[in-house]
Amino acid sequence: MLYFFSAAAFGQQEKKALLEGFIPLEIERQAGKISLRIPQEFLEKEFLYVNSLAAGVGSNDLGLDRGQLGKTRVVAFQEAGKKLLLIEKNYGFRAYSDNPAELKAVEDAFAQSVVFGFDIAERSPDGSILVDATAFYLQDAHQVARKLTDANQGRYTVDASRSALHFPMVKNFPLNTEVESILTVSGEGKGSYIRSVSPDADHITVRQRHSFIALPDANYQPREFDPRSGYFHISYQDYSSPINSPLIKKYISRHRLEKKDPSAARSEAVKPIVYYVDRGTPEPIRSALIEGGNWWAEAFDAAGFVNAFRVELMPEGADPLDVRYHVIQWVHRATRGWSYGSSIRDPRTGEILKGHVSLGSLRVRQDFLIAQGLAQPYDAEHPDENPLLEMALARLRQLSAHEIGHTIGLAHAYASSPSNRASVMDYPYPLITLDAEGKPDFSNAYEQKIGAWDVWAIRYGYETVPEGQSESAHLKQLLEDTYADGHTFISDTDARHPSGSHPQAHLWDNGDNAAEELMRMLQIRKQKLATFSLNSIPDGTPEAQLEEVLVPLYLMHRYQLEATSKLIGGLDYTYKVKGDNQRIQARLDAATQKKALEAILASLQVEQLALPEFVLERIPPRPMGYGRNRETFPSRNGLNFDPFAPAENVLDLALGFLLESGRANRLHQQHLFEASLPSYQDVVDALSDALVARRYSATYADELQVLAEHKLVEHLERIAADPGSSPSVQAISRGKLQEIALIQTAEKKGSSETSLLALHRALIRDKVTHFLSEKMPVGRRSTLKVPDGAPIGSDEIFCDFDW
Repeated sequence: MLYFFSAAAFGQQEKKALLEGFIPLEIERQAGKISLRIPQEFLEKEFLYVNSLAAGVGSNDLGLDRGQLGKTRVVAFQEAGKKLLLIEKNYGFRAYSDNPAELKAVEDAFAQSVVFGFDIAERSPDGSILVDATAFYLQDAHQVARKLTDANQGRYTVDASRSALHFPMVKNFPLNTEVESILTVSGEGKGSYIRSVSPDADHITVRQRHSFIALPDANYQPREFDPRSGYFHISYQDYSSPINSPLIKKYISRHRLEKKDPSAARSEAVKPIVYYVDRGTPEPIRSALIEGGNWWAEAFDAAGFVNAFRVELMPEGADPLDVRYHVIQWVHRATRGWSYGSSIRDPRTGEILKGHVSLGSLRVRQDFLIAQGLAQPYDAEHPDENPLLEMALARLRQLSAHEIGHTIGLAHAYASSPSNRASVMDYPYPLITLDAEGKPDFSNAYEQKIGAWDVWAIRYGYETVPEGQSESAHLKQLLEDTYADGHTFISDTDARHPSGSHPQAHLWDNGDNAAEELMRMLQIRKQKLATFSLNSIPDGTPEAQLEEVLVPLYLMHRYQLEATSKLIGGLDYTYKVKGDNQRIQARLDAATQKKALEAILASLQVEQLALPEFVLERIPPRPMGYGRNRETFPSRNGLNFDPFAPAENVLDLALGFLLESGRANRLHQQHLFEASLPSYQDVVDALSDALVARRYSATYADELQVLAEHKLVEHLERIAADPGSSPSVQAISRGKLQEIALIQTAEKKGSSETSLLALHRALIRDKVTHFLSEKMPVGRRSTLKVPDGAPIGSDEIFCDFDW
């Protein structure tokens, strides 16, 4: 229950009010003070301290969101003379032993941290200690000033004159104490991010929450982490471990879920897991989030728990930062941004005490924009946005399930999309097809349920071990069955690394063969670019904003390009454990790698790089109030649309993926061991054959070809100079540069077109000669930034409108 102030507590005669609860508070509202009264039995008693933001900054780039959780610390009060210290315990290094001296030896070997030092104001006869905690609550625990400073937005420090306790959100409960403060950091606000979201960039005011939380009881049973299981984990070094057992112990993160009847195969839970959707979420988004979140009930049912998981609307008046509520918050920012799932968990065991999902409210607009460019729905006679809205809501259901998945313990499962979209923990790109008339079909864009991998994963994390069976044997069998069912778990590092080599672990991809899906997407892209028109934007929209719709259509294959590049020099592997039933790692066969290279080369053909001329004719310079932004193409043409910038973006993406040092090294090495596999020399030869200009006739297409050759030279120079490239890769790259520099045009001299090609040849020769001689580069241009694709949004300096 919540302990309220009495009405008299704030009367003119009353200076203080006692707020009972987990840690009693003494309130002096008029003086703007809060004191902690620490009972004697509370000294040295461990509990959790969490800081968070109740009201944020509103910039995805700065990351200081409303509802953002900070660090979870295990702390304890310790009396030291005139001081009361709040000490953060170091649970990264432990020992479990009956020998107190052994425990003390480990504790004293590693540093602890004093979170705050309080001056003791009063010692009561009952042994309790009173300290003024005002300064503690007004400190910048969330490090807002540091984060703004580190992001080059200006140099900020806490402004005490503009900070105060926020008494309406000071609350006390039997197991948690909540105090909120109005925190202002001041400085010289120079950065564009902070200037775009604040009324006064010199003074940034947020609300900061400080939560003291009782540790859970000792009845939770940690479950050992296995790299194949798909779970986040905690880890620590256990110095009481025998020499022949691992020093580092790891346990998965999960909620405590217990059966009312542990002996039953299926039973209701003692305490179901209930998530609450932010009441500030509008319809129909609210219903979509509830529906998608409730998909997880199926997985918990499969794990033997009946009605153990549900998502519903948050009770009126409930506090989203209260540890007693698992929450899905609808978070607004000035620009598109990431959604994420966070949690408060016991650092000692990995037990999740609070799941906290933050969903960026503008992210869904990118899905709508993708559909808008494909559907081109604004026909003057029959405009129809409904299919686009349905696709956007389908994505929100999937996103709700995905982020909740993180807060119930699950990591990204990026190798799931090829297995019939086996997990909502993958990043999905909308799976779109065209019907016989060339109209896009969005009905299967996103899966509308959890996948088979998700069910297996929840069983691993939550299933009750049958009586008489060891947990290790039960979990081992579950994993064997999971992988026998055809699943592979590969997570972030492998999927996100620029030199990634796994053939299935990709972000925002589809299909069981990346190269085939790339070719399919290229065909859809070509068809829809051919019909791109003013039907892509609603009436009353500035025609320059056709570009915002064009960008995701033109670049719709960007992530499939990346996925396809991983097949070249690719390695099929798993997180294999000795003795398990997973496959042994193997290099991808020559046919697969060559097909992938052919698909990427197809994407770099002039016919794929070029924009239809009627499209170029319809995109004027930006009108007042709608400036160029991070979600439009860059331009070398001043205020005008640059018809070559989109092609340059694609060339930089594709060549950056292919001519990456790790991939190039593997290509060279794989050919040494298996002569049938393509070599790095094979790849650069194929690129040279495809991209080097052989003629020039003063056309848009031929100019694109010349651009492609210049980009190839730039990327070859980069990889040749990369210290991460092996000597052979550097040598082959330099050799190819010399070869390109010596190519002469076969056409007759005399025409202006041939003369221009000759001038290009001379420029390339000069570039290469200077590069090889390590002189200053000739004609080196800056690289054009590719428009944002991942969910981040517009730059407010240039644009005050965001889709």
